[in-house]
Amino acid sequence: MHRLAIIILIGIFSFIPYTFAKTIQVPADYRAIQTAIDSAAIGDTVLVAPGVYNENIDFHGKRLVLASYFLTTSDTSYISQTIIDGNADSSVVSFQNKEPEGTALIGLSIRNGLGTGDWPNVRGGGIHLEYNAKPLIRYCYIYNNETTGSSNRGGGINTKNGAPTISNCKIYNNKSFIGSAITVGNGAAEVLIDSCEIFNNIGFQTVLLAYSENVTIRRTVIRHNSGGALRSYSTNNTRLIQSTIFANQGFGIEYSGVSATVRDTFYVFNSIVFANTDVNYISEGSLFIVRYSLIEGAADSVWFGEGCLDTDPLFSDSLTFLSVNSPVINAGDPALAADPDGTVADMGAYYYKDPTMIDENKPKFLSRFALGQNYPNPFNPATKITYELPVTKYVEVSVFNVLGQKVGALVNKEQKAGSHSVVFNGHDLASGVYFYQLQVGGQSQIRKMLLVK
Repeated sequence: MHRLAIIILIGIFSFIPYTFAKTIQVPADYRAIQTAIDSAAIGDTVLVAPGVYNENIDFHGKRLVLASYFLTTSDTSYISQTIIDGNADSSVVSFQNKEPEGTALIGLSIRNGLGTGDWPNVRGGGIHLEYNAKPLIRYCYIYNNETTGSSNRGGGINTKNGAPTISNCKIYNNKSFIGSAITVGNGAAEVLIDSCEIFNNIGFQTVLLAYSENVTIRRTVIRHNSGGALRSYSTNNTRLIQSTIFANQGFGIEYSGVSATVRDTFYVFNSIVFANTDVNYISEGSLFIVRYSLIEGAADSVWFGEGCLDTDPLFSDSLTFLSVNSPVINAGDPALAADPDGTVADMGAYYYKDPTMIDENKPKFLSRFALGQNYPNPFNPATKITYELPVTKYVEVSVFNVLGQKVGALVNKEQKAGSHSVVFNGHDLASGVYFYQLQVGGQSQIRKMLLVK
């Protein structure tokens, strides 16, 4: 065969898997998510409509994308409206058959999973990974999962020798004895936890790294958990970068990095560790390297390195965000990329944005009002609705059912420019979808919320 013809045929056949990849709709094509996964081919997308799906699903080694409508719309309200509920039977989502890169779980709520903790059969509650699975877990809410048993860990996520990327997720209200939010262990490597918020988890330790390698936690907040925030044990090359560990009921960092055969390394760069109830514990002889970070109570430590601070970071009223007088503003490593406002990097997960600064890419003044997504959503029975006003105006905030009937009048008065919030309580309403409307002058905005009892 002519050489050019061979090259053309190779090109055609190499493109076939992508050409014929399809989108499978749940529940339009299949009522159950697992049935859709089992019917999907490599490269397919399983797109899930809003609703509660009582299932425990397994990717069975397939490279595919499982997502809510967030994938196609970028509307974060779909995350809380599209729920996989494990019914306290087992792990809600499992990756345990060498799922390759390109496998993804995007924009879903993962709740009510039950993991087991009887060694060696240890499983996570919300999401379980093993056998070198490498999924992307992105923009998911992972909450109200737990583990039980003599060695229970990983209430939210447990990865055994996997290599997931976990980004832009909220991981909260999970329960385990150790590693209540996330456990990384047993040979896991190249794990990335990026831009996540980890809070209100219940257990002795919140994030546990054990017998692993090359774990990076970046732009992440670990706050208000019932135990210590981050423990690294026999995990080589742990990196905590531009993150905030704040107000946990225990240590901020516990690092036991020395064993009989190896000295492991833990790096902390541009981070804040403050207001945790116990002092940080760093084992003697550890390779603990800290630069350009605020670490409470660490001024006399041998590892207190270049650019470090031991002082109050002066958070704003919203916590973890920085107030105008914070000493960590522009105090980060000048060799790092600048913050989005063009200044030297700040310490911690959130940079300080000067409200008086002119952003050339945006209008000079707030020209219209903005209605935020309620939180939590789904809710039972109360939820908070937030909104922004550019000027002083007469405001109405109302709630309607799916028939368009008004079921709540929350605000009906003049309010000043700025940020506002109101709490809606649906204790006397049935479960279902409701709409809330903000009216300002002759304009209005409407968003959807879900009451689940």
